[in-house]
Amino acid sequence: MNKYILIILCLLVSACSIKNQVKSQRLDEWTVSTISPKNYIAVSDILLITGEKKEGGWTGLVSNYTTESLSPLSWDGAERYHSGYSIQSTELPGLVYIRWHSLANKVTYNKAIRISDDIRNKMREYHDIRCGYYNLLLPYKNNILLGLAPDGMISVFLNGGCFDNELQFKVQAVEDKVVDDFVYPKLKKESQAYVDEYGVPVGIW
Repeated sequence: MNKYILIILCLLVSACSIKNQVKSQRLDEWTVSTISPKNYIAVSDILLITGEKKEGGWTGLVSNYTTESLSPLSWDGAERYHSGYSIQSTELPGLVYIRWHSLANKVTYNKAIRISDDIRNKMREYHDIRCGYYNLLLPYKNNILLGLAPDGMISVFLNGGCFDNELQFKVQAVEDKVVDDFVYPKLKKESQAYVDEYGVPVGIW
């Protein structure tokens, strides 16, 4: 009798282990992050996200000041999640609306960005991959990174803890009129000096 009980217990434990393993291979947390070119700081003040099922959504802030890239002319070299808004849900985004202020040229932009099925499928795809000092299992491309350029161009990247930026597409935002008494925050001295010397390029990001 004890032998049969032991066999049953082993089967139950194995079943639970398989169930937990399957659960761990299901994406249930993801982020939306922002980045701006070095010296061309962006300040975001509205972030609205609608779920793919269009039954609900989320409202939050990625950060007041975005993470800067290492170069004024590229998106390379920045930490991915320093200005991220994290969402715990198995439902992925269908639409992301963002409004931000470009401090270099004192222009405010907004854009509703549609997230395609193709991007969501890439986010859900499980990769048996480990990386970093602690060799952590980070199997998903679970971060949508928005590159906010001062000319209003948005570069939409997909990345993750073990994955580099992968450009998905670019989209042009539109100018948004602010109230008459709105005051744009000042750039850092070194950033203002760079902008004074080189201006605000258009169409390079």
